[in-house]
Amino acid sequence: MTRQKKSRSTGNNGQRHMPAAEARKLRQPKEETKKKGAGKKSGSRNAIVEYKAEQQTGHSGPKDPRTGSKKPIALVAEPAVAPQLKPDMQPKARLTKAVVPGLSAAEELAMIENDTLLQQLLERVENNEVLTGKDAKYFNAKTARLEQLLEQLGLAEPTGAAEEDDPLAQFERIDWRKSILGDED
Repeated sequence: MTRQKKSRSTGNNGQRHMPAAEARKLRQPKEETKKKGAGKKSGSRNAIVEYKAEQQTGHSGPKDPRTGSKKPIALVAEPAVAPQLKPDMQPKARLTKAVVPGLSAAEELAMIENDTLLQQLLERVENNEVLTGKDAKYFNAKTARLEQLLEQLGLAEPTGAAEEDDPLAQFERIDWRKSILGDED
């Protein structure tokens, strides 16, 4: 067998490296697309106004959108004239107060007695809390109406009986100077 000398060159083992110029030629060029425009075309403001004017008026005459109103403007201020009512003009409708069908006194009394907010406020007053603002206003209005309804229906206690049961009223009536100092003046 004959001996072969080793060579330094490589064989066709891999893909050949192409120079950049050749690679550019082989590449497919990108598809050229039109660049999308940003904004409206020039002169579009006037074109739109003319188009709208044509639609509204029905004729296609040239109209300048910059022209304003043709109404004349007074250069000197005129005094304001109040419109005068004619004496023969009478109102055609009469105004009357609206009458709301009210509840009977007994029904209204039952509503006030069953009012949960009033019951809660009454408990707070019995616990010596001071009511303020809307609560106090509501409580005072409802208790005043309750007293009126009780008087209307004849269910109110006589004023003398209420003072006899009230220990504070009894305390205020006693003159303590007489009992302590013994003055009978």
